[in-house]
Amino acid sequence: MNNRFITTLALTASSLMFVAGCSEDSPFETPPGAEDLPPNEGVISQKNLAIGAEEPTPGVYDPADGSFTAKSTKITVKIGDLNNQKITGAHTIYFATEWGLIGPSCTTVDGECSVTWETSAFNNIPGDLLNTITAWTLGEEAFIDTNDNGKFDDNDSTFEDREEPFVDANLDGIFNTGDILIDVVNGNDTTGANGAHDIGDGFLNSPNCTHSSLCSTVLTSSYIWVHMQLDMEVPVSTTTP
Repeated sequence: MNNRFITTLALTASSLMFVAGCSEDSPFETPPGAEDLPPNEGVISQKNLAIGAEEPTPGVYDPADGSFTAKSTKITVKIGDLNNQKITGAHTIYFATEWGLIGPSCTTVDGECSVTWETSAFNNIPGDLLNTITAWTLGEEAFIDTNDNGKFDDNDSTFEDREEPFVDANLDGIFNTGDILIDVVNGNDTTGANGAHDIGDGFLNSPNCTHSSLCSTVLTSSYIWVHMQLDMEVPVSTTTP
């Protein structure tokens, strides 16, 4: 008889009995449902502040005949923390738009909130037909957590030093003519009313910062921001007559 086969069969049977024997008293707990999880009241991370539009190409202006059409669309912001977990606590998100009208703010519920953007007077529509919308809120600047301990410490060196938010009309990443200033409290202006666009303060603004030299001693949090553009040109028809 094949003794090797008998040994293998015995081990297999033993394993099966072990699994069966643990079925009623498993050392592994069933993960809780979403309704059983505690609320996440954490700090919003710049890396998990996102904005999107229900209709990113609302089709306001038709270059074929020069006609305008009044439109509106929902703008939604989603928030998360440094660990990529959805923040379910209530946070206020503020909005500004290059052109048109937009709800000034909304309060997040279960990690997101929305406002409505709509068209306004057509005589000052942006020449490039691209409309920038900016959202900002209080949170922390993003950083790379090299040792994965949830802190920016002396083992870490890379972070995103954010400048003051602004509506970047041409989306070139530079505050220049045609852009709209959003004057808020920051590391270079603790009043939030200096009437000038402030660059980054050179330090990490985060309550999770423990670095010996790179943590801001002025503000442990900062206004973080994100922007997007709506394409207001009516798409050229691709259908063949």
